[in-house]
Amino acid sequence: MAAITDVDVFEVAPNAGMKIIMVQTRNTVDAADTIAVNLANYGMAGSGFIAILGWKHTTDNSVVVTEAPTTSVTTDTLTITVPSGTDNDLRVYMIIGIGKATKVA
Repeated sequence: MAAITDVDVFEVAPNAGMKIIMVQTRNTVDAADTIAVNLANYGMAGSGFIAILGWKHTTDNSVVVTEAPTTSVTTDTLTITVPSGTDNDLRVYMIIGIGKATKVA
């Protein structure tokens, strides 16, 4: 198990109430590796995390399958744990959340 820090993060909806970011790893990520994402950097408070969708490339840039990572949130840090399965695969995670909540009358 290793903490992965070499990732690319893309904001899909940076200025919307619904926040979506994509995290892409290199093709060297193994099962049980972890990725820490500071949600506050993307306008999501720790309580704003809603869901995560995950995929892995079993063949580089060719065969893509879904996978379900486990997660935990401490303060504003979302920790993604890569599920068991294959090693040395590129992973992509879509993180869905909300920005600062506003009360609607």
